[in-house]
Amino acid sequence: MAIERLPATGDAPRATGVPESLVAGGEADSAGFPWEGRTFDHHGTAFAADDGASPAVLTEAVASVRAAAGRAEEWGSGQPGADPLALANAISDAVVALSGCRLLVPLLAEAGDVGLTPEGRTVEKTQELSIVTVAAPDGRRMMPVFSSVETMRRWNREARPIPVPGPQAAIAAAQEGTDLIIVDPGTPEREFGVRRTQLEAMALGRRVPPAWADPEVLLAFRASLADEPRAIGVRLAPADPEARLLAPETEVILSLRPGLDREELRSLLEPLQGRWAASEVIADRVDSLRVVIR
Repeated sequence: MAIERLPATGDAPRATGVPESLVAGGEADSAGFPWEGRTFDHHGTAFAADDGASPAVLTEAVASVRAAAGRAEEWGSGQPGADPLALANAISDAVVALSGCRLLVPLLAEAGDVGLTPEGRTVEKTQELSIVTVAAPDGRRMMPVFSSVETMRRWNREARPIPVPGPQAAIAAAQEGTDLIIVDPGTPEREFGVRRTQLEAMALGRRVPPAWADPEVLLAFRASLADEPRAIGVRLAPADPEARLLAPETEVILSLRPGLDREELRSLLEPLQGRWAASEVIADRVDSLRVVIR
């Protein structure tokens, strides 16, 4: 069967198979119930009473992120309408909320074995269900998950929902080498992205500040400028304040001595970028960044 192009990104899905973390015990769960044909009201699941609606705690957490994000143009400008601490807390709260929620992982059918009819027509003899990943704006792969049946159907009506605890989805992404999770793609007011540096927090239910709000990350960037007289200072701001994975995570705002020409700027930035890549704190805690010269 043909798989629709995905409205959230325009990128065709890439089948990855079903990670072991989403199919514990192989074809059946630990109680012997088969995964195939599993529905929310199966009497042996932890989701028997689940009606497929978005968990209220998650809906409220994402709404708080949107409210704290405010107008995106305020970020990085120092305007008083932006409150970085409120936004950092809202994003951390949303990641913790995901850890305590049921999420829906979409499975899409793909053709397995094919054959020919006596009339010479090609037909599918079998179908396989696989989770999919899609391309993020920066080219990395991300795993779509959903808070409700409604948002999943809005994304792709052919997708089959598999309910899993939030931590299990984070572990599955890590096992597959997928850096990003996007919640409710195709429903802009509900979208929320979990970055590589937040997967462990989502799996363990821990509060971790975004990199741009982490004091130790800021100290690492400042240390990288210690012997550079052309750099006056550095500060950090959110580059993706709505947390929708539409831009890099962190904006590195460099204040430089006036009058630098293009060659001087290049000779300054290239060594700095090397220092940032070599910094364990920056490499471990900053998912992605962009540099702004002020």
